[in-house]
Amino acid sequence: MQDYSEKLNVVTNEKLGRHLVVSERIELGETLLEEQPLLVAPHWECGQLKCSQCLQESYIICRKCQVYPLCMDCSDHDAFECEFFASGAGSRISKDLLVKNYNICALLKLLLLLENPDKRDLCQPLVDRPIKLEDYRNEDGMWQEHEEQVVRPIMASGLVEALPEQQLTPDIIHAHCIRIDSNAFEVTARDGDTLKGVYVWGASLPHHCVPNTVVALDEQFNMKLYAAVPLDTGAIVHTSYTNPLMGTSQRQHQLCLSRHMDCACSRCLDPTELNTHMSSMKCRDCPNGYAVCELLGTGDWRCLNADCGALMPAVDVHELLTEVGSALVEAKGELSAYEDLLAQHQQLFHPNHFLLLDIKQNIASILRAAALMNSLNDPCKKLLSRRVELCGDLLPVCRAVVPGISKLYAIALFEYLLAFVELTELQFAEGDVDKKEYAALLMRARSVAKEALDLLQFEPENSAEGFLTERIGMELERIESDLMKYGKL
Repeated sequence: MQDYSEKLNVVTNEKLGRHLVVSERIELGETLLEEQPLLVAPHWECGQLKCSQCLQESYIICRKCQVYPLCMDCSDHDAFECEFFASGAGSRISKDLLVKNYNICALLKLLLLLENPDKRDLCQPLVDRPIKLEDYRNEDGMWQEHEEQVVRPIMASGLVEALPEQQLTPDIIHAHCIRIDSNAFEVTARDGDTLKGVYVWGASLPHHCVPNTVVALDEQFNMKLYAAVPLDTGAIVHTSYTNPLMGTSQRQHQLCLSRHMDCACSRCLDPTELNTHMSSMKCRDCPNGYAVCELLGTGDWRCLNADCGALMPAVDVHELLTEVGSALVEAKGELSAYEDLLAQHQQLFHPNHFLLLDIKQNIASILRAAALMNSLNDPCKKLLSRRVELCGDLLPVCRAVVPGISKLYAIALFEYLLAFVELTELQFAEGDVDKKEYAALLMRARSVAKEALDLLQFEPENSAEGFLTERIGMELERIESDLMKYGKL
């Protein structure tokens, strides 16, 4: 299921549990861990049946077991799962178990892995991790969802009697649900749907908001973990389970919900967030100051300008963040609504504030769709210039929050490249730039393309990033071709 680099040691301590420590210097891009998923399944709330073999949409049921869904292209699925419901204790369970209760799919997979003598040992590192149910029991949301969507259907299904050695109780099932959630990465099926992949090692590494590794997933959901930066002897291998373009309080909230943990990494303990100021507010009392949260004090926000030091009450900041967050939801993809939000609030936040970045990303996405729709009919330089500007605003922030090998930065470079090349070609076609200027702009685009390719060089070919590499390579070929015509290489 997993294969580690010989340059890693497995270490266990009370703070981090079992984790990986570098025993010999590791260079950038070196593979640290390769792992197959323990299981891949739809999210708890998924209502559409998925083929048990390929995880595409399904509308038929396996003829042998009459329980598991299949698609038109798949004639069978996991032999142990099929046989369990085709004969023995499982054959007495209602055949419409998954049709009526598809939410239990992930948990059912885990239970049958534990039942399978050939697979049971693969699950032990997962199920041996203690879960303090009292930390979860009274929480709104997740516990109740598990109770209604998974626990009650499982307890009423007959599986408890069919799996007597597992001694299933509601608490044990809740614990398994928590283990699945806290050891999963989102993975993407071939049809674009989002699934959850459970990785015993890869999804249980210590968290850090500035990860020193990169997670790569291929089309079969196999994981490769490689070094984002050179790792010295003694370094702890860590990954990130949050969106790096969130502010500190938002990342902390996400970690609390998904991992039930608090983060005290270097970024979270730095009120400037590594000088990106992604959570900083514009000071109300001085023209050039920005206020940051006093993390170790009252939680209020204080201006960094030594000549000012004005205080912003935390309650005022939180009310503003809530107001803008709600307005973002209400914008519902309307370009004018996003532009109005940006104009209205950019004087209240640092230019790199995560909410402004969110607004800019939404605008850039809408403009890209508009450019694709209008590219053959009415190309618009103003629209393209705006998109180039917005994509350019994201680049330094993406570079800062995920240093080293960064897929986030590579994707941001790609979006910038597409907009920049399209605008450059339109400017040249309409005579706004001459051949010399056009060649200079193409050389800049070539540099961007090569930087993006360099960042993606360690990605599997049969992954989303591998396909992105091909797309960038095609753009680079077009750029090189025009440079042959209009400039020196």
